[in-house]
Amino acid sequence: MAIQSCKKPPLPVVQEDTTGGSGSGSGSGGGGEEEEEELPSEYVGTWSYTNIDLTNGTLSTQGQEVGTFTGKGSSITGEVVIKENPNTYSTDLTFTADVAASIFGQVQNQEIPVDKQTSSGTWTESNGEITLTDNSGQNIGILSSTSSKIVFTGNFTEDVAITQQFVLEANSDVEFTITK
Repeated sequence: MAIQSCKKPPLPVVQEDTTGGSGSGSGSGGGGEEEEEELPSEYVGTWSYTNIDLTNGTLSTQGQEVGTFTGKGSSITGEVVIKENPNTYSTDLTFTADVAASIFGQVQNQEIPVDKQTSSGTWTESNGEITLTDNSGQNIGILSSTSSKIVFTGNFTEDVAITQQFVLEANSDVEFTITK
């Protein structure tokens, strides 16, 4: 027992001295790893919509395509809030779609107000890239993601009343940019 008692105190003292004194480099490295696990993801926070591009747009009525369009979002108001533990996101967005439409061979500029859109889901991070999955289980197409900018894709569908009797369905791919 005396031998064990003699051995026990020196070992912790030697380990503490090594870690606290000359081991500051390795101690900080180990501590750094623990701190990284505890730090929130760089994606956590509130992101603002800054750009909306509409591409590959089609205009149709009663199932028949009658034109095409491209456009950009203006009067953009909205944000994406990304939270951790649990990893959830929510978004709300309103904007005006400023489009250049070619209908029956004639080019027309249109402003299409888009009603408030909301959605939510979950997110994961792997190798510095974020993945978003909406509540219906669909993955959101992420084109690029950094700690200050995320670009993702979606779909735009809106009815456009040309006259009271003539309504076109506008449908296009959309690329959203959000920044923090």
